[in-house]
Amino acid sequence: MAKWGEGDPRWIVEEREDGKNVNNWHWTEKNAGPWSKEKIKSLFTGYTFDSDKYFVEITEVSKCEGDAVANNRKGKLITFYEWDVELQWKGRKKDSNDLGNAKGAITCANLSEENAADELEFEVTCNSSKSDDNDIKEYIRKEGVKFLRKQFAVYINELRTEYSKDLILPTKFTQPSSVKSKENSTDKHLAEALRKSELGSSNKESEESDIGKTVQISIQEDFMCTPDDLYRVFVTEELTKHFTRDNATIQPTLGGKYSIFGGNVSGNFIELDENKMISLSWRKSNWPEGHVSLVKLEFERNETGTRLKVTQSNVPANDKEGTKAGWNTHYFLPIQQTFGFGGKIF
Repeated sequence: MAKWGEGDPRWIVEEREDGKNVNNWHWTEKNAGPWSKEKIKSLFTGYTFDSDKYFVEITEVSKCEGDAVANNRKGKLITFYEWDVELQWKGRKKDSNDLGNAKGAITCANLSEENAADELEFEVTCNSSKSDDNDIKEYIRKEGVKFLRKQFAVYINELRTEYSKDLILPTKFTQPSSVKSKENSTDKHLAEALRKSELGSSNKESEESDIGKTVQISIQEDFMCTPDDLYRVFVTEELTKHFTRDNATIQPTLGGKYSIFGGNVSGNFIELDENKMISLSWRKSNWPEGHVSLVKLEFERNETGTRLKVTQSNVPANDKEGTKAGWNTHYFLPIQQTFGFGGKIF
């Protein structure tokens, strides 16, 4: 067997203009470590999941130690990987005004080719001993890990299908689409892990099929207040800090800066029609570099108060549900609870 960094000396002759790895006989390999670290960070940083009672956000990949290698041996693709991953989380009960104060860590120490995604084990800790915070920790431990396994399944799949796809070259007897990779214990369970993971979405396509695609989302919510009161919340820095419980920069002028949740959401004001409409560029920090969506907020008076219509275009398709849920959990509910806009006005 060839050593790390060395090719197999055997060579079967076949005419190829590029002279590369004839018949795929050489042992070829790629160090997938750096790519894997970036992929895991992109899959989890800013990732959210929730239930009827709880909302949880992964704020950081605080540790990602290990190695990953992709090999081609006699035309068969073999991947080896072993990672120790630690995630930082924050969460809250949806019926609580105590936003984002429950924090802790999630550790996965057995991410390797020996374990399928649905066999991964997690240790969940919480920085607080308060009863509500412990309830959130137990929700993550019992139900939240399903969402985490789904994200790790995406990593495993992309390691084999995307990162490793150029390791096996087509020969004169095969077409690129006919190249098959070697099945290991992970492969047998991957589809099942993806199927079992429930993200609250009716879209069952794999995450990788949505990469590069964008969608538009449209949602609306009723608030028991006047349009000018609700409009003021979105253009006043102190009010925004109040309902987000975090740092914010709000400059309500054309081209002015918009940054909330400590910079995790940022953009610029594009159009302001006082008490009627706000248009702004809007991006999440974990989106691909340079990717920006367009948000339009429309404030309409109705019989009970104000209806807020949100239209957001150019949203990454693989973050559609997360973005949509974020408006409800990070904006609508906190605003209603913080300012009392959930009750009737007279």
